[in-house]
Amino acid sequence: MMRELDDSLISMVLSGPDSVMPGRRGRRIAQKEHVKEGFGKLLIRVVYEQTDQEKVVVSAYWARPERYRRHHEE
Repeated sequence: MMRELDDSLISMVLSGPDSVMPGRRGRRIAQKEHVKEGFGKLLIRVVYEQTDQEKVVVSAYWARPERYRRHHEE
């Protein structure tokens, strides 16, 4: 699945995530459901590091909700 994630989608997730969970090495993972044309409802997951003044994005990707259902519903 191609990433096809532009800055506006990443900003949308960071400003209003459905959930945020701890990641590895002190990072955080914000995720939000979003409809991707041709694929239906997917999750956008954004891995980031929080500094005093900003969030630094490490990675962002589309994922199938069922793969992260347990985390998504918390």
